[in-house]
Amino acid sequence: MSVTIREVALKAGVSTAAVSKVLHGGGKSVRVSEERAAHIRAIAESMQYRRNALARSLRTSRTHTVGVIFENLTRLSDGPLYTVHLLDGVSSVLFSRHFRITILPELAHNDIVGSLADGLLEGVIWCKLARTPEALKIIHECPIPIVAMNAPAPSEPSEAVFVACDNEGGIELAVEHLWDLEHREILFLHEYEERTTPDCQARQDGFRQAMTRRGVEPTVVEWGWTLQDFPEWLLANSNYTAVICWTERLAGRLLQLCSEYGIDVPGKLSIVGFDSTQYCETTSPRLTSVRQPIFDMAAYAAESLLTMIEGQRPPQSSTIFPCSLDARGSTGRRENPL
Repeated sequence: MSVTIREVALKAGVSTAAVSKVLHGGGKSVRVSEERAAHIRAIAESMQYRRNALARSLRTSRTHTVGVIFENLTRLSDGPLYTVHLLDGVSSVLFSRHFRITILPELAHNDIVGSLADGLLEGVIWCKLARTPEALKIIHECPIPIVAMNAPAPSEPSEAVFVACDNEGGIELAVEHLWDLEHREILFLHEYEERTTPDCQARQDGFRQAMTRRGVEPTVVEWGWTLQDFPEWLLANSNYTAVICWTERLAGRLLQLCSEYGIDVPGKLSIVGFDSTQYCETTSPRLTSVRQPIFDMAAYAAESLLTMIEGQRPPQSSTIFPCSLDARGSTGRRENPL
């Protein structure tokens, strides 16, 4: 059975990042003394790490494989097409450069750096990387390049590159659209499972700002994905006439519930989503949605990662793509509340 970097690190009493630095030359931000490096090499040799066939193939640290980290990945064939567009954008760049893609739906949370430092990947595109002290520590210690998609750049310098859409601007477009249709009681809706997702947080913040600018107290609610409590809640809060959902996936679920409970859309309730893929053309009614350029963002992320893998830095460490709004049949002028 092959010996892993994690096993070498455990026996050597060092971090997996340090082992990867010594054995594979990664992790520019990781410093290892000559004495410690010699110790790591001795441990690796004693464990026959270098005699492992996979390790021998990775001596040049060129696997031409990039990881796409997408935790909580849902089925790709179920309606909403955000993930499909993202993978299309990434593959359009990487496949043409003879790189492979490995999708990582989850990581070993007790040793994330170790999961990424085993020499199998040359870099990762991390979708929805949380902006937390723990995440920033991972970025600093990770021995391979990281491009964070759908995440705002931190205020302090970072080794990673960040790519996102203008979430706040997109939500402003949604609020402005509903406001022009005379809606004033507008709700922002998201799932509690996604409350820490960076783009969900950014859209929620954008909604609060947009409503506050208009002199209205913002209302944000969260339920589980099924939204089973929503119809009852809406009947008890019938003054609300419009809902902005943080994704088209959630908005599509809400449209289904409205149909089941006989809630007229958009006659009694206007609904706006976020993403605006072709999926929005298939709902009933067709879904009004903020459009983010998912394919272009993902392709840019892949280009940036390849630049970093080659030892260079992209021109910008943070890139924000503008959003637009596609008005369809799920929004209409405000009538009498429910």
